[in-house]
This record gives sequence, structure tokens and C-alpha cells, in this order.
Amino acid sequence: MKRKYPAIIFVVSVMALIAGCRNNSFRFFDTEPGSNYAGTKFTIQKPFKFPFITNRYADSLTYEGVELGRRLFYDKHLSADGNKSCASCHLLQYALSDSGKARSMNETGLTRRNAPALQNLAWFKDFFWDGKVSNLEAQAKDATHNEMVVPVDITISYLKSDSTYTSLFKKAFGRPGDISEYKIDKALEQFMMSIVSCNSKFDRVKKGEEQYTPSEQRGFNVFSTDTGGCFHCHNSEGGYTLLLTNGKFQNNGLDSLLSPYAFPDSGRGGVTHLTQDYGTFKVPSLRNVALTGPYMHDGRYKTLQQVVNFYSDSTRMSPSVDPMIIYLFKGKDARHLTTKQKSDLISFLYTLTDSSFINNPALSNPFK
Repeated sequence: MKRKYPAIIFVVSVMALIAGCRNNSFRFFDTEPGSNYAGTKFTIQKPFKFPFITNRYADSLTYEGVELGRRLFYDKHLSADGNKSCASCHLLQYALSDSGKARSMNETGLTRRNAPALQNLAWFKDFFWDGKVSNLEAQAKDATHNEMVVPVDITISYLKSDSTYTSLFKKAFGRPGDISEYKIDKALEQFMMSIVSCNSKFDRVKKGEEQYTPSEQRGFNVFSTDTGGCFHCHNSEGGYTLLLTNGKFQNNGLDSLLSPYAFPDSGRGGVTHLTQDYGTFKVPSLRNVALTGPYMHDGRYKTLQQVVNFYSDSTRMSPSVDPMIIYLFKGKDARHLTTKQKSDLISFLYTLTDSSFINNPALSNPFK
């Protein structure tokens, strides 16, 4: 049985997200005359110490488009077997990652890499671990084709048969309301751009609203100095500021190989075919990192303790290893943090969890 959900529920949920971020991440406007889109427009405004959004499409979002994208994101009818949706591998309680699984199960079997968390995507321009697409519309298209693997004509036929969808497509994209693959991808893009995490304890400390515990403060000191060196790639200030990633593709010393072409996964090199890119992967944000294990592109580390142990004691050299790794480790294979430093660092990493984000109704399953 198809259910229709009152628009007011969705509006209230989105407004709850605004309150959570405390910085007007979303500001709603009436439809502008001559707009190419129907419905109510809204603009994503940067949270505290986030960089400005440079994605031009961010100015064309609508409340109706986001709601439509949310339904598509959670709709299992869009998969070949009718049992999977985008949300099957991106679960909200795990910051929209597939926590606990090194690789996810899609319609053709296990995915090639670990499913990353989905958060603050409006601030980035390269997607997937290897950066093979440069916008969220292309990411949505890739996922529907390669993860859900249902023919687009079947998807469109299903959507046209649902009165809720036909109404939402018309409201989101204007009359005559035709449903197309382009609009499906655009709606998913709108929803993914609306996913914002900005209210962790880390954020509240930065705003002067809370204080770290002594252990968390010591862990932040390890993180933000060359003692741990984490901040060089997961910037806490400057560059990408509080996004907690430099947005680059780097080889972080996972494997010791003599040839750059010998990596079991070529990573960015498989896209660019540049020697220096083989074995490099996109540096993920550390936001909600305590929720998103297992870690690394192949999910080889199950816990944060294992990750910290790796960076402290087990990094490996190879031809494409990042210069920052060489700098931090002075050509050696280890930094050897003390047991106390490791424990404090993990305490700090837990302050990056955003409970209001993972419990936000505006991001939840609309079919429940």
C-alpha cells in the first residue's frame, strides 16, 4: 500500500536540523519569479568554520527536490531484486556508512571497496574512493547503474505508476512533470547535498559552548601537532577547515611495494593512469569516525584502536607514498605513540560524533 506523508512533517524535520547546527545551515525562500524549478527554494549556508560552497548547483535546490531525493534514496523498488536501496549500504545510525562491513552487498555481489559515509557532500567535487566522478549527479547515476542495476525504463515505469512520485516530480521540477533519468539523478543529488553534519562536541568546543575532558584535550593535542600529525591530512584549521579532510588523494602507507603498479587496488591511478596516483585514495573526513568502521578503502581495520596502531607503529613505504607520511615518519616505519597517547587520541576522535545528525528525522526513512 502506498502511503502519502504530509509535507508539514518533512518541513518540521528539516527545521530541526537547522536548530541542531545552530547556524542556519538551511534558509528557506519562496519560489522566485521565472525560476526553472517549482516549489520552495532553499540555500545551504556554511556552518561554523566550514568553507564556502563552490558548487553552483547548490543555488538551485528546492525543498520538494530534497524530499523527492530522500524517497528515492530509501526506495527499495529501485533495485533489481526489490530488496535494496541506497540506504541499505548507507545507514543513518552509522553516519550513512555501512558500518561493520568491509565491503557491502549490492545486486551483483560484494562491492569492490568499503562504503564511505555520506556527509557534507555539498563541499566536495570528487566522489568515490578514486574520485572517478566530479559531481553528485554522476555519483547517483553510477550507483543506480552499478549498485542497483535495474534498467532505467523499469524504474521510470514504476515511478510513473505512483501518484506520490508523479506529484513530487512535478513540484520539484515544474510542469509538465515528466519523469526522466536526469531528474531522478538530480533529485538524489539534492538530497545528498542536504546532508549536513556540524553539531558534534568538537564543533561545540570550537564555538566555545563546551570544553573537552582532560583526556579529550590531550588527544586533540596529539591530533593537531606533529606528535600524531593527523591534522596534516584531516585539517582541523585552515584549508578545508572543519570538514576534517584535505580533500586530496593520498597513499597513506598501507602497503609496502616496489612498483606503483603492483597495488592490489590501483585507486586514483586507475582513473588518471598517472604513475604517482597508483595506490592513492581520497582522504575521508573524520566526522563521525567512531561510527563508520571498518576503516580504509578496503575495510582492513575493524576498530579505531587498530587504525591508531597502524599510524603509530605499522606504516609502510612504497613509491607513491605521500610526502607527508615520509615527513612525519622521518623515513622510518613508525612514530610509536605511547599507550596513553593512543587512548587520548581515541577519546578525542569520539568527540567528532554528531548525535543530532544520526537522529535527524529529515534524513530518515520516509516509508516508516
